[in-house]
Amino acid sequence: MSSSHDNAQQDALFVRNFALVLLLTVIGITITFLARHVYHEFVTGTGIYDASDLDSRIAPVGAANTSGETLTLAGSAPPADPAAAAVPATAASPGEAAYNKVCFACHAQGIASAPKRGDPEAWAPRIALGVETLYKHAVEGFQGSAGLMPPKGGGVDMTDDEVKAAVDYMVTAAQGGSTAAAPPAPAAAEPAVADTGKGKEVFDAVCFACHTPGAAGAPKFGDAAAWAPRIAKGIEMLYDHSVNGFMGEAGLMPPKGGRPDFSDEDIKAAVDFMVSNSQ
Repeated sequence: MSSSHDNAQQDALFVRNFALVLLLTVIGITITFLARHVYHEFVTGTGIYDASDLDSRIAPVGAANTSGETLTLAGSAPPADPAAAAVPATAASPGEAAYNKVCFACHAQGIASAPKRGDPEAWAPRIALGVETLYKHAVEGFQGSAGLMPPKGGGVDMTDDEVKAAVDYMVTAAQGGSTAAAPPAPAAAEPAVADTGKGKEVFDAVCFACHTPGAAGAPKFGDAAAWAPRIAKGIEMLYDHSVNGFMGEAGLMPPKGGRPDFSDEDIKAAVDFMVSNSQ
């Protein structure tokens, strides 16, 4: 009885294993036929890849030009004749470019006691100090007896070499070099609100040089956005900075705008004038 039962189990196990092997064989044959069918499509060009133009696909895109002829791309202009090329316009020297960028605001008109460009009498005692001293004062700033030179003229984005080039440019002009006309001084802004008092008078005499073009980091006259954070500090602080001078993050306000001949009340009147027209 036990032997018959064992035989039945072995027969069932054989049948199951045979069925599994047969199933795997059928699957393998199916995969082989599918693979051959797909490969056939690729090779004959009926699939997504066409092998018939393989040679053209891998051919070089061009060849070296050994003929000596100048080739021109289709639709492009022929090469220009070097002999007929126009002579480029002469660019401004680095010193002139730096001067026109920042320095002219004071040195064109002698604002804040700055020596005028091309004025040999005003420059002579300064040139006598030596060019290295001029470089140092221009780059680092200098408080003189009659005015103040802010570091780099307030152009904090300028490099030391640019500032030195501007010094060389002005020294050359003062010694009889280039006499090309300097950029015109900025005209005084027309106030948004009429003011015939002392404030407008002081602004037109000195403050306009920086506050009209926004030179040396000064807030432009009438620019509400530029004045808002300053006005928020209070009028007394504005008075103090204007009278005594102030070094900010982006520029410098020299004491009384470099005009010590103005009284404190004159400067405060100019502050009131600018504030009233910038709100």
